[in-house]
Amino acid sequence: MDSRSRIKSGINPGELLMALGLAALGIFVIAGTQDIGGGSAYSQVGPRSFPLVIGAGLVILGAVLAWQAVSGGWRNVPMDEPHEAPDWMAFAILSGAIILHMAAIAWAGFILASTFLFTLIARGFGSRRLVRDIVIGLVLSTLAYFLFTRGLGLNLPAGLLGGF
Repeated sequence: MDSRSRIKSGINPGELLMALGLAALGIFVIAGTQDIGGGSAYSQVGPRSFPLVIGAGLVILGAVLAWQAVSGGWRNVPMDEPHEAPDWMAFAILSGAIILHMAAIAWAGFILASTFLFTLIARGFGSRRLVRDIVIGLVLSTLAYFLFTRGLGLNLPAGLLGGF
């Protein structure tokens, strides 16, 4: 048997631990959802609905990943298959974009901070079309801003564009 055709078998403790952690996070979200006050009695969708869906999804994904970790479903790949080196520049751009968004949203506002976030994330994924990315980010963040502020009545920071 060729060394390239060997298949890794057995339980991977790291994968199992990650899967159980994901399921535990889902249970934590579901338990925390019980503390959220209920909405009006006539509404079928209240403030608890989305956290419950997210928590249930995390539990389901954790269970599927745990099953995969135990059954070896993800490891049917030859052990000697070469892997690409991590793209640390992309990682740095994505991390910086998230940190910049958190730092800028209060003073720049949701629209501008989210536009910068979209543009930098597109750059991190390899896009070289700066103007197109800015326009798409601006359109999407403006639509999201008005959907949340006007449609759902949430308060998002207007920032520098507050006069408009």
